[in-house]
Amino acid sequence: MPNLLTFLGFPPAIRGSLYSTNSIENFNNNLKRNTNHKEQFPTEDSLNRFLISQFNVYNEKSMKRIHRGFKRLQDTLEASFIKLTTYYMYGGISFTQDS
Repeated sequence: MPNLLTFLGFPPAIRGSLYSTNSIENFNNNLKRNTNHKEQFPTEDSLNRFLISQFNVYNEKSMKRIHRGFKRLQDTLEASFIKLTTYYMYGGISFTQDS
């Protein structure tokens, strides 16, 4: 249950983007639409290559997109990310200034 409301720990300006599943639903719809054009995949490897190409196309499109509120909080989010990765990489030992 404590993980259910994790998004509330983020700044209010970006909570809507984190809570929303619109990007996931959009990706699934695109994947379904593009998969329907294929009649079959002869091997599992061909299916994997197709899926990876779809992931790459979607990532290229979405990397250019900035969600509302993220640009304004970019420095704060990057600092939080560095702090968390340092914490997990070094087993709970934080080497950041404000720990």
